[in-house]
Amino acid sequence: MATDPLDFVVALLQSRAVRSKIVAGGGQWSVRKPQYTDPSFCVMLEGVCWFLPAEGDAIELRGGDFLLLPETPSFVLASDPALPPMDVPIDAEGDAAYGDSAPTMRMLGGYFQFDRANAELVARLLPPAILIRRGEPGASRLGRIVELIAEEAGEHNRCRDHILERLVEVLLIEAWRFETEHASVEQGLLGGLADPALSGVLRALHADLAGPWTVEKLARTAAMSRAVFAERFARIVGIPPMQYLTEWRVARAKELLLGERPALSAVAGKVGYSSASAFSAAFTRVVGCSPAEFAKRGDRGARWP
Repeated sequence: MATDPLDFVVALLQSRAVRSKIVAGGGQWSVRKPQYTDPSFCVMLEGVCWFLPAEGDAIELRGGDFLLLPETPSFVLASDPALPPMDVPIDAEGDAAYGDSAPTMRMLGGYFQFDRANAELVARLLPPAILIRRGEPGASRLGRIVELIAEEAGEHNRCRDHILERLVEVLLIEAWRFETEHASVEQGLLGGLADPALSGVLRALHADLAGPWTVEKLARTAAMSRAVFAERFARIVGIPPMQYLTEWRVARAKELLLGERPALSAVAGKVGYSSASAFSAAFTRVVGCSPAEFAKRGDRGARWP
């Protein structure tokens, strides 16, 4: 079982599939993609283009850059941010080429498909966009993965799509690790992991999700007063410490309910509740349905939410 908070995030996405394609552009072009619930990504293989989210600042993407959107808003890709965009579906089949001349820009773009049970939690605890530039200090490992992706994307060898899928998965994990170790992320889970005091608390908490945690005990782990710790945790991570613990306990319970499928009392004990009724009440409060109903929906292959 994972003990590092980032390991938990990766574990929640283990069942995903990766859907990707080459997008090329030449001359004047601008396309708008609709909002999409799953995380999406872009690996710039060569050239330059603009990324303009529905909310937020425009970003100029250059060869070797990697962009990850944990929750995908409506956005525009364009050769010039001033051009009026043409609407295109995000999941159109096959590679795509835009513009009125030979391509000067190529990217590998796509999205991750995974069980939606914990998607909202993951999206809430990660920044809205993760951008890693080619040549950033500490990004050499990620740059080598991008080079492998660019090389494979330019070929039409057997198993190309399968290899690209695995490389993109590794790139995703490496990007999160890079953000934790090198980037200046100020909020969310990555912000908490980058904070010297909160990092130890988060790792201790995830190492023993079922432990008898209280705000006082977590504050002692952080060597802070209760009030200072609670304020700092909520401000940086984005939710109060006990709510964070409850939501991760529920996330772990979902894995058990859809995987090992033990008795409800056993699930309660494994995620830190003294009784099945207390666990069921917490689960229902977070998820909106009982553990039994959640497991039944999982049997039918329902997507969440």
